[in-house]
Formats: sequence, structure tokens, C-alpha cells
Amino acid sequence: MSEMSFLLAVFAVIEHLNRSELTTTSKKLIIAYVNEATGEELVDKAREAVRRYTETVLPTLASIRAKARTVKLDKLDHLVLKLEYEGARLKRAL
Repeated sequence: MSEMSFLLAVFAVIEHLNRSELTTTSKKLIIAYVNEATGEELVDKAREAVRRYTETVLPTLASIRAKARTVKLDKLDHLVLKLEYEGARLKRAL
């Protein structure tokens, strides 16, 4: 179940960036991108897959933390935090 939560977090980020729901084919392609990614951590692989699919570089965890000290976080920030959380949770489960 943890893997599904992680993938759902990846899909949510991409759907937010694209402002549209992903098709089943798109989800399969994103999963392939995650599996092909070269990062060591799952979150790094997810970030690479998002960049490859949307051509958008996600904000880093450090930049989100710094931003949170000065302004209210936006929807993308919260989705990236959820992605980070699910990736860490899945890493602990494995």
C-alpha cells in the first residue's frame, strides 16, 4: 500500500502542474520514468520523473522550509511535501 501512496503523490504533483487528470497510459509512462530514473532515493527518482514528464523542476525540501518561514505555502509546495513524506515512509517500509 505504501508504494501506491507514493505513486499517487507523484501523480497528484503532475496533475497539479498540468492542470488536468492523468490517463491510465500517462500513469504507466510516469511509472516507467520513475523506474528508469537514476537517483538513489525514491524521491529523487520521482523528481526526475516529474521533470521529464512536465519539464518542471520541483522546489527542494530545503527551499520549501525556507519559504515557509516567510510566506504561506502554496498547493504545489504542499504536494511536494506529501511526495517527500510518502517517499520517506516507503523507504522505511522496505
